[in-house]
Amino acid sequence: MTSPVYCCHVLVYSTLIMYTVGEVKIDLNGKWILEDENGTISVTAVIPGSVHTALMSKGIIGDPYFRFNDLEYRWIVYTNWTFSRTFEISGGTGSLSTVLLVCDGLDTVSSVYINGQCVGKSDNMFLRYIYNIKKYVNPGNNTIKIKFESPVSYASKQAAAHQKYDVPPDCNPPEYQGFCHPNYIRKEQCSFSWDWGPAFAPVGIWRNISIELFQAAAIRDVVAIPISSSSPNITWSLNLTAYLETGSTSKSIKGTFVINIPELGIMKESSVVLKPESYPTHNILFDVPKAETWWPIGYGNQHLYMVSVKFTSMFGEVSTKNVTVGFRKVQLVQDALPGDTGNTFYFRINGQYIFMKGANWIPVDAFQERVTMERLENLFQSAVDANMNTLRVWGGGIYEKDEFYQLADEKGILIWQDMMFACAMYPTGDEFLSTVDKEVEYQVRRLSNHPSVVAWGANNENEGALRQNWYGTDSNFSLYKADYVKLYITTVRLRYLQQYNHVPILSSSPSNGVKTEQEGWVAKNPADPLYGDVHYYNYSEDCWNVSIYEKPRFASEYGYQSLPSFSAMANISESSDWEFNSNFSLHRQHHPKGNSQMLSMIKKHFTIPQPIDSVTDYKNMIYLTQISQAMCIKIETEHYRRHQSDLDKNNKGLTRGALYWQLNDIWQAPTWASTEYGGKWKMLHYFAKDFFEQVLASGFVVDGQLSVYVISDLVTPLVNAMLIVKIWSWDNFTPRLTQNITFDLEAQSSALVLSVDGGNILAKGGCKSWNACFFTFEVMMENSTASANPLFISSFFDAEGLVQDPHLQIKKITQEAGTFMIEIESSSIAPFMWLDVGNIQGRFSQNGFIQLQPIVAVEFYAWEDVSLHRFQQALTLRSLTSKTTIRMLSTFYDQVYVYVVYLLKLLINTFYFV
Repeated sequence: MTSPVYCCHVLVYSTLIMYTVGEVKIDLNGKWILEDENGTISVTAVIPGSVHTALMSKGIIGDPYFRFNDLEYRWIVYTNWTFSRTFEISGGTGSLSTVLLVCDGLDTVSSVYINGQCVGKSDNMFLRYIYNIKKYVNPGNNTIKIKFESPVSYASKQAAAHQKYDVPPDCNPPEYQGFCHPNYIRKEQCSFSWDWGPAFAPVGIWRNISIELFQAAAIRDVVAIPISSSSPNITWSLNLTAYLETGSTSKSIKGTFVINIPELGIMKESSVVLKPESYPTHNILFDVPKAETWWPIGYGNQHLYMVSVKFTSMFGEVSTKNVTVGFRKVQLVQDALPGDTGNTFYFRINGQYIFMKGANWIPVDAFQERVTMERLENLFQSAVDANMNTLRVWGGGIYEKDEFYQLADEKGILIWQDMMFACAMYPTGDEFLSTVDKEVEYQVRRLSNHPSVVAWGANNENEGALRQNWYGTDSNFSLYKADYVKLYITTVRLRYLQQYNHVPILSSSPSNGVKTEQEGWVAKNPADPLYGDVHYYNYSEDCWNVSIYEKPRFASEYGYQSLPSFSAMANISESSDWEFNSNFSLHRQHHPKGNSQMLSMIKKHFTIPQPIDSVTDYKNMIYLTQISQAMCIKIETEHYRRHQSDLDKNNKGLTRGALYWQLNDIWQAPTWASTEYGGKWKMLHYFAKDFFEQVLASGFVVDGQLSVYVISDLVTPLVNAMLIVKIWSWDNFTPRLTQNITFDLEAQSSALVLSVDGGNILAKGGCKSWNACFFTFEVMMENSTASANPLFISSFFDAEGLVQDPHLQIKKITQEAGTFMIEIESSSIAPFMWLDVGNIQGRFSQNGFIQLQPIVAVEFYAWEDVSLHRFQQALTLRSLTSKTTIRMLSTFYDQVYVYVVYLLKLLINTFYFV
């Protein structure tokens, strides 16, 4: 499709920076001119930014996420685009020997021009490009143009030029509705589409861009690696390396380094002579005797220190760089178990075993300029509020911006950082390997200061894809294996180890760790639960059946889909789209057979509303998919947590990590996420808050035997704690039976506390059948009680005595600052109570819960200014057995009206049965 014709007059923007003593920087962020290759569009664009958001801001296109716009706007990505502007070099700086153009992020294939002269090219979104432009600039006004080539066309040309053999997959499944050959371009792989995201393949300047001028040398990067000190009475040392740039000089440069940690009163000064080479370095190792240790959340404080590095050259020119450092030690423990029964696989931070619990992270938006600090903060806080301590940054997205890792450092969230390779084979020509080598060097150097980054992964699922023949590579396995080793082992892994080895690097995920290395880097079974980490997805078996799950050493991916809230979908659709199987719904579902898999799983335990193609039943389906997803992940996660301390007869177990797929959404669609696009919590995230609690009682039934484990992440043992087991019938707020079991539990462990015949204990509670009752489990400790964890032992369509209308009422809503207090009344036990406030931003203290008392209080924490009236109007309530969605009765007349309607219904039913 050809692009429509648009034209407007634009201003020329310039920047003037006067010379001062020291390094001079000209900020080129801000307003640029964007033009298409035909000259039919000319608009202003804000940098960092992309073509799509520039066109949207001028009204040339609408919201790219609305309905089918991801298809309607494909002409954009098939067009070549140019960004341009002017800048000014003042007379005082024109005599400086070095002038550099520093591009922190060009997305992706471009040619860069200064005053009409090409100064360099880019072909890797994940690289910082630095061009020496001294000979191309003049005092006064100068122009810069960056011409971007269509990434889709470029990838296709690269694939066509690779004539030796096919590098699969050529294209993703048609349900992805994407572009082909993303593996041939070093760009965010999911931008060509994924089974949870759209294909926009945006083009633009996605990170900062600037010009730097100096005479002698400038500090480019500083990497400060903490080392556990062997000196008496000294805990930490710091290995600091400053990477400098000497630019155009051909002579050695004398100067002085001053390293300062103000909070600790440390200052180190040294004289150096820098040789005229690319990135000369200055390294110093020194003790930091007073440094406090940085800990992940839940294990201690997140102590961070600012380290200032200043270089003063012989000309008196000053260059400074500040970094933030946390002192911590990381170990990946892969000890052999007795009798050749596998290896452990878990992490120690500062010598402390950490059960990693959390989720996988994907890009927050298809357009990175829309990822604000506020959105990142909300997502990180949501992870903290859900008792998570780990996020895995998945390899098909991006190396996140600096703010992401800063937040992880501050919050104490551990980061498992993938290199950006996922679900594909990749070419291994010299040019491709060269850019990957530079990418690894740059990204590892950029992120190594962050104490939150505790592991690197060379790729996502590519070892498994090769061994399991996902893409037909068995036809020439030795060839593709050689390529695999060349890319991930002798390029990615080697480059990493040549720089730093203070945190582990994994050759793939899933993988068998040391076993994979022993088997030549492609294991015979990369999903072996006796080694390394596993990914597990099973959409056909009943997710409530714990017997379907392995007992791996570490579960780094697993998940089930659900729909996002109605308010999320309504924002980007029309009323005609609000059906489960509408054209829009199927367009938004990128996972092959995704809708049918969700339906199949729901049907195993719930009644599907019929028909499912109306607006009302669309809302019901949203609700049921979220219940199903939450229950599946709850059951699977608790299974992994229960087996962190034991080995079964097949030597499976010692599971030391549970990272479900996935935390966040890139747009509004059916996905595996627990938080929607924009940050709203799905039911799964409320469940995660509970199933990731530090202390949890978790039960299951196999072959009629009830087993209850107690799980503790506490670093101190539980002594004289009490497991409280309650049996409930569906028709009564009073438990039928309560049993208390006193127990002790070692720190950071899980143990079986109760194992009884399920039929016998139900009979003691007066339950006539398994369908008539359910369990809850609590742990009472010295100073607190863990929340009640329910165990449903029958499908809900079989539940006996479950009242079909609990007559829910929102009795009262009060407000105090940004918190709303809601009082809910129910006439009977109500499962999966769900509160919703539409587009109001915030979260509830609990949601999706089972109401076990007549009155329950729930709080809502608003993320925006909201009036009480607006909140009352937006709030709705329902449960699994509610006949209607409940709203607040806001006036006396509303209440009278409802009471009259209730009496009329009662009279009609009375006369009918008479």
